[in-house]
Amino acid sequence: MMQAEAGAPDRLAGNLAEVALGYQRMLLADPSQPEALVGMSLVALASRQHRAAVAMARSAVSSAPQIGITWVTLGQVLKAEGRMGEAELAYEKAIRMDGMDVLARLGLAELRMAIGRPEDALEHYDFALGRQPAMAAAHMGMGHALACMGRNEEALARYEQALALAPRTAEGEFAAAFILARTGRPAEAETRYRRAITLRPDFAAAWMNLGCLLREQGKSLQAEASLARAVELRPATVEGWLNLALLMREQNRNDAAEQHLRKAFSLEPGNVPVLMAWCQFRAGEQDMAGAWEWLRWAQARGPSHPEVVNTHGILLHLEWRLAEAVEQFTRAEELGSLAATSNRGNSLMDMGRMAEALEAHDEAARRDPQSAGAAYNLALTRLRLGDWTRGWEGYEARWRFREVHPTPLSFHCPRWRGEPLDGLRILLHAEQGLGDAIQFSRYAPLVAARGAHVVLQVHEPVERLMRSLAAVRAGHITIARLGAVPPAFDLECPLMSLPAVFGTTVETVPWGGPYLGADPSLRAERSAQTVPSSRASRIGIAWAGNPRYKSDAQRSTRLTTILPLLQRFPRFEWISLQKGDATDQLRQLPDDVRVWDGASADRDLADAAALVATLDLVITTDTSIAHLAGAMGKPVWILLPHLSDWRWMQEIETTPWYPTARLFRQSSPGDWGGVLERVAAELERFWLDHRGVAHGRLPGPHA
Repeated sequence: MMQAEAGAPDRLAGNLAEVALGYQRMLLADPSQPEALVGMSLVALASRQHRAAVAMARSAVSSAPQIGITWVTLGQVLKAEGRMGEAELAYEKAIRMDGMDVLARLGLAELRMAIGRPEDALEHYDFALGRQPAMAAAHMGMGHALACMGRNEEALARYEQALALAPRTAEGEFAAAFILARTGRPAEAETRYRRAITLRPDFAAAWMNLGCLLREQGKSLQAEASLARAVELRPATVEGWLNLALLMREQNRNDAAEQHLRKAFSLEPGNVPVLMAWCQFRAGEQDMAGAWEWLRWAQARGPSHPEVVNTHGILLHLEWRLAEAVEQFTRAEELGSLAATSNRGNSLMDMGRMAEALEAHDEAARRDPQSAGAAYNLALTRLRLGDWTRGWEGYEARWRFREVHPTPLSFHCPRWRGEPLDGLRILLHAEQGLGDAIQFSRYAPLVAARGAHVVLQVHEPVERLMRSLAAVRAGHITIARLGAVPPAFDLECPLMSLPAVFGTTVETVPWGGPYLGADPSLRAERSAQTVPSSRASRIGIAWAGNPRYKSDAQRSTRLTTILPLLQRFPRFEWISLQKGDATDQLRQLPDDVRVWDGASADRDLADAAALVATLDLVITTDTSIAHLAGAMGKPVWILLPHLSDWRWMQEIETTPWYPTARLFRQSSPGDWGGVLERVAAELERFWLDHRGVAHGRLPGPHA
């Protein structure tokens, strides 16, 4: 409470029962003794007996209206009871009395903070510090006001000043940690939260904030321990259970997440954030009916709650009701939601309104500069629209965005950012999908050419394939497997950060010809499998990517989608390059359609490369096969959804990444039929160009 911070009698910091007993003795001797009445009022306030505190303070004022402390105390207890207008009058009365203006000003400042007017609080904190510059409580209060106004560095300076005046104060360390976390300095924030906990081991809020910070850094085990401690200390704190539920969801421990959500709901059934957490949980479980039901309950309790309106937009977006989603996101922005601006940009993007989407994402990043999601969405939009100079720089935000990297890698060596490399060893590591590793491995030889020995760490399915890089064969690059301990290195850099290091633009994409190829012995094995065929050309097909990719439903299709193409062109030798569960669809083809299963038994993409080397053309959706064929310099036609991945940009029919690739885009969402019509027309031309050229074929159709 304010009086203790500002130097109230030390006895109030002790056992309240003993303090109260002392004041009661004083009142027995003199029932109108002002000091005892003030003291009893503050004891009642500390005990959360607000009515009794007000009664005692009023008695103190009646007994000694000429003493300012009685009016300050009355202001304090009225403020605690939420009677802000009366509290303000009491403080103003005290200000008019000599000697009590500092404490009254502090009280008024706290009142302004309580009603959400931090800018008004500043003048009162300023006045108090002008009279007493060494008052730690005033520095802390000013820090809070500045933090509420977004003036983070000024707030941090005030907290540090308060700590200099009152060292080893848990609340000061907590406040400094909060600002450090907000301004993107997680390591420093973690240190300060831990310091606050050391000073006050039962500091539940510090345990909870530390847990959230650790979760954001991907330190799941430590985060769980911190959050569990927070709810152990304060089991009635809904926020602790919600954060635990979120952590469990991120780890796919959905039963535990649901258990924590039930606990939060049992504590506060009408709490809007609890209802929204349930809504998001159900949506994550693909239970849209359940998600809508929870949203309706939340709307009944908080129809103008920014997160309720924002989540309404999210559910509409998930159901592809994009225009309605934009309306809700716009309303959520007006209500103060920062996330809604970026979400609006995503809906506009899916609607094909690219200029408006870019404007929205740019605005989102300006409004919330610490948001990794906003920065990441802006970067992808810039890359998609060809602004690669700013796009690659912003793309580094993916390391802070947990939807991309739930558990970012941590290294005990510097990140390479383009400085000289002579004689150093550098680890280049893959980070996302197999196609990404193939696409960006072209940079590894460029790094080796700068005088470094490169350790290229990739997923197991592409490990053998990467040995076909010329720089690997020359001994300049060592291949290592992700998950295994690599050889020693001095610097590190993710593969997908290399375009930023090299300043890649649309015009300067590295391409000196095919950079990956088939192992000669594996290709010979594939060639030995073939028998003479009268058919003119061999075409490889793939139709489905990794089903765990969040946008796979848009980029992938089913074999039946391209069945009309197979039926229309029986003259070609159709070879399946598909792997995974989607290969089962080969068994469902009509008897008169022959597609040879060339890949389901492959060990990895080196085997696939050996087969691709024997083909004349590859037709595929946006899969790793598209990147493989492109990196090998093989003609490849890539079938893309209406809103394709950022790397394929917009509207263009070719890509600077792979000169032998052609892009066939949907003209509207889900329009694979239109894509296949254009592919069929091009296949007619392909037939005319390649007819009469005999090839072998794989023995026997798939059963």
